[in-house]
Amino acid sequence: MAGNDAWSLLWAGFTLFDLSFILMAGIVAALAMRRWGQLTGAALIAYAVDVLLRFSLEFMSAGDMPANFALDLAFARMDMHALSAALRPFLYFGAIAILFGVKKRYGG
Repeated sequence: MAGNDAWSLLWAGFTLFDLSFILMAGIVAALAMRRWGQLTGAALIAYAVDVLLRFSLEFMSAGDMPANFALDLAFARMDMHALSAALRPFLYFGAIAILFGVKKRYGG
């Protein structure tokens, strides 16, 4: 049961690129924010960019496949790690909130 516990299922959907993209998008969003009321919008925009980027990269990596098969493949690959995909918006929200709090405290 070691391979099916919640933590391994959760972290199986994240790579180093995913975590670094969450951090970099969080930094950009936190720097663009001016007040706490913009946190939800910043997190949703960062998550939307993440989803669009992941989908277009999966779609483009399909190669010489017809478009309908490539779309099916891209959707299937995005749905492989549903638990980590459900956690992603909350990670964006938390990362941006922490980085914006640090900015407000130390950066003005």
